[in-house]
Amino acid sequence: MKRRCILSVMIMVLGASSLGLAGDELAWEKKLPFKTATISYSIKGMENGMETLYIRDHGRERATYRETTSNMMGMKMTNRTVEFKTPDQIYTYDLEKQQGFKGLNPQKYMIEEYDRLSAVEKEKVRENAKKMGAAYTEGMGGQIQQNAVKILGYDCDKVEIMGGSSTYLIHDTDVALKTEMNMMGMKLTMVADSVDKGKVDDKVFEHPAGITAEANSESDKMAQNMARQAIAMLKDPEKAKTMPMMPQLAIPGAEMSAEDKEMMQQVQQMMKGMKGKQAQ
Repeated sequence: MKRRCILSVMIMVLGASSLGLAGDELAWEKKLPFKTATISYSIKGMENGMETLYIRDHGRERATYRETTSNMMGMKMTNRTVEFKTPDQIYTYDLEKQQGFKGLNPQKYMIEEYDRLSAVEKEKVRENAKKMGAAYTEGMGGQIQQNAVKILGYDCDKVEIMGGSSTYLIHDTDVALKTEMNMMGMKLTMVADSVDKGKVDDKVFEHPAGITAEANSESDKMAQNMARQAIAMLKDPEKAKTMPMMPQLAIPGAEMSAEDKEMMQQVQQMMKGMKGKQAQ
C-alpha cells in the first residue's frame, strides 16, 4: 500500500502543478460531461485484475474499487482497496489488511489559497494557468496532446510524463480511460472496458464496516504545502523561482525500501522540473 501512496503523490504533483483551465474555469470549477457514471477497467502488468470507478454529482464524489493480484518474490498477493473522494476528504481502505487512512483533498487547500487572493491576483492566476499548464508538463519531461485519440466514443487528451508513462484523459477532464506506466522496470496498463452513465447505487459510497480511517497530519501538511506552492507559482512566476522546494515528502508507514526512496526522488525531480521550466 505504501508504494501506491507514493505513486498517488506523483499523480498529485502533476495535478497540483497543471491547474488546467477550460475556457475561464479553474480545475475545481469543472463538471464532467456526465452526472453519474460507472467506469470498469482491466489491469495488466505488475498487477492483474480490475478496477471500477463510480462517479456522482458530475465528479464531485467518487468511489474507486480495485481488486488485483501480484507476485512478489514468487508469492502471490491479493490486493483489495477502496477509495472515496469528496471535495473535502479522501479516504483509502486496504480491505486485506483491514487498514484505513484519511486526509484532506489537496484540491480543498488550493481553493482555500485561491480564495485568499485579491480580485486582481485571482485574475493573474487564471491568466498564468492558461499560459503555463502545458509548460509545467514539459518541465517534467512530458507533453500534452489534446484530442489525441478516441476511446469508447470519448475524445481523449494524451498526457506523457516521466519518460515512458502516459495517460489518456477524457478531453478537458481528469478522468482517465487508459493509463500506461513504465517506470523503474515496473509496467502496468489500465484500460477502460466500458462507461455506463446510468444511476449509481448509493451503497457503493458506504465505507467498509469495521475499519477506522486514521488521519495522517504529515500527509495533510504535504498537500497544503504543495497547494501553496502551486498557487504562488501561478500568482507570481518570477517570485516563485526563488521559493525553496518542499523539504521532504512524507508517506505514512515505516522505513522505505531503496525502490521506494528512488521513486520519492523522482517526485522531487518532477518538482524541480516545474521550477526549472519557469526559470526559462
